[in-house]
Amino acid sequence: MDRPDHFFFEIGGFGDRQTLELSEDGEIVVQPGQANISWFYEGSALLTPDAGKWAAFLAKVDDLHVWNWDPSYFHVDICDGSRWELELALGDKTVKSYGVNKTPETFDQFKEALGELLA
Repeated sequence: MDRPDHFFFEIGGFGDRQTLELSEDGEIVVQPGQANISWFYEGSALLTPDAGKWAAFLAKVDDLHVWNWDPSYFHVDICDGSRWELELALGDKTVKSYGVNKTPETFDQFKEALGELLA
């Protein structure tokens, strides 16, 4: 498999989020929110990572145990802040996780791997 069966990542604040989603033809569609804030990736784009980049990204996902992330992460003592959501599926492996003002321990490394995929 060159790429995941399903990929969706959204990150941002409560009023605006940026979305990255894998289309059926293999492109990652990057959409900024209404406020056009680049929470993760600068602007909007259609990106097509090659098989090598997907392999490196998915190997990092395995190394970071992203498949084992909890379904939700919350820090309720903050009234404003950030939120994120990840849906990823590859064969029989799936993860659907989201958070509000809290992330898994390996979240920053996941974002670095995602940045390398999109570079």
